[in-house]
Amino acid sequence: MNFFRTYSRPSVALFLVWFSCCPLHALPVRVLAWDDEIASRKLAIGDSTGTKPIEAMHPSKRTKVYQVLAGEKPLVIEALDRKGPDGKPSTSEIKIAEGFKQPLLVILPDTKAATGVRLFILEDDTSDFGWGSFRFINAAGKQLVYVSEKKIIPIPPSWNPVQVEPGGDARNMEVKFYFREDSSHPISSSIWEHSPDERMLVFLVPGDDPRLGPVAMKMIPENRAVVEQAATAGTQP
Repeated sequence: MNFFRTYSRPSVALFLVWFSCCPLHALPVRVLAWDDEIASRKLAIGDSTGTKPIEAMHPSKRTKVYQVLAGEKPLVIEALDRKGPDGKPSTSEIKIAEGFKQPLLVILPDTKAATGVRLFILEDDTSDFGWGSFRFINAAGKQLVYVSEKKIIPIPPSWNPVQVEPGGDARNMEVKFYFREDSSHPISSSIWEHSPDERMLVFLVPGDDPRLGPVAMKMIPENRAVVEQAATAGTQP
């Protein structure tokens, strides 16, 4: 499935530009592989302290936390399975916006890059993306609208996330999506489970199976109890 035609245009590429962190400080970074191809790659995070191989990447689950030192020298992703002309691993710089507390590094395939990857960074701190929330990123290339209960929320085609907070107790919700220009026919209708102890990151992408509709969803769930248990055990999810 090739989703990347959707955001290869210059207007969308602007969302893949960030500003570097300047002061020297530690950051807890987690990684999300876009697909199985990326998850199978041999990649590492490099900072001023050295190189940390990224372990157990998965397309529907965040990795464990990697503490990186930002500010002294550029953070990079090193492609351990791709060498440059100098015989060293090819690198792509990680540019994290100032003020980010818990960056989530999404690694996407990019055949034009020396490393074979493109990087996108989201703020993943629960103070910004809280429990009980849905966060949408519309990479489908069309204006979409989320409708559930009494909420009607536009989701423009952008890598800027749109957040929905249903609130209240755990329950099942009917969730529909529409193209903005056609409010009479939903492109998707299903029952979602809302829980105040879970959060869901959802990438809306072009569907590759006409039977399932024009828009597909890449859903990344996370449970508060699992995160807290891992933190208590010192393993970090």
